[in-house]
Amino acid sequence: MITPSTLQRREYKYLVSEDTVERIRRYIGGFCVIDAYAAATSGRYITDTLYLDTPRLDSYAATIENAGDRYKLRIRSYPSAGAGGPVFFEVKRRVSESIIKTRGSFAGDWPRLLDGDAATIAQIAPKHRGAIDNFLCHHRYLPYRPTALVRYEREPYFSLVDDYARVTFDRSLAFQPAGELSVLPAHDRWTYVDDAVSQRSTYARHSVVLLELKFTSVVPHWMRRMVHTLDLQRLSFCKYTRAIDAMRAQPSLRVARVGLRR
Repeated sequence: MITPSTLQRREYKYLVSEDTVERIRRYIGGFCVIDAYAAATSGRYITDTLYLDTPRLDSYAATIENAGDRYKLRIRSYPSAGAGGPVFFEVKRRVSESIIKTRGSFAGDWPRLLDGDAATIAQIAPKHRGAIDNFLCHHRYLPYRPTALVRYEREPYFSLVDDYARVTFDRSLAFQPAGELSVLPAHDRWTYVDDAVSQRSTYARHSVVLLELKFTSVVPHWMRRMVHTLDLQRLSFCKYTRAIDAMRAQPSLRVARVGLRR
C-alpha cells in the first residue's frame, strides 16, 4: 500500500480465467511475493475508488478516444482500514504508453480540501503535500464532480528481482453511480461489469479476472516470457469507462448483485 508520491510506469492488461490465475501464480512464485498489506487480509483486499469527471465527461471521452495525453482524478479508500482510515488523492496521467501517477494520503475531513479550506489544507503531512496539491490544481481547473464509485477485490504481488514490478489480479469489478463527495457506498447493491463474454454486462455467474502487469520502462524478462508461455492476449481495459458504459446501457440489461465481501 506504500507507493512513492510520484511514480512513472507502464501497464499491460489481460482478461484471464481462474485456471490461468493459478498457472500465473506458479510461474511468478520464484520472482514475486504477496504484497504485505494483502498478506494481512488473506491475500486480497477491497478497493473503493471515487472517480471525478466534468459534466461533459471529459475524462471518459479522452479515454475512449485514446487521447495521447490524458488524466483521471480519483479518490481511493480501503474498507478494511475502517471508517476513519485515510483516503488517497490520485492523479493518473497517461502520456502515450507511460503512466505518471501522483498519490497523497489524508486522514481528516477530506471534502474540505476540495473546498479550499486553508485550515484543512494545513493539516496535510509534508510528504503528501505535493501530490495533493497536484490533485487540487487539476480539480480547480475544470468543474469536476463525483461520477462513479468503483469497487473491486485485488490480489497483489510485487517483484523481488526488479526495482519496480507488480502483478495484480482484480476480481468482482462493480460500481455505483456517485453524486456525493464520499467514498462510502450509498447502499449494498452494486452493478457488476465483469462479464467474461461481453466484458460490459453482468450475466456471468463468476467474475472474470483482470490481470495487470506493471513495470517502469522495460518489460522484465520473466514477465515477457510468462506472457509468451501462457499465450496471454493484451487488451485495453479501463475500469472507469466500463462503469460509465454500463450506466449508459439500457437499465434492463444491467444486473445488480448484493454483498461483495469486504
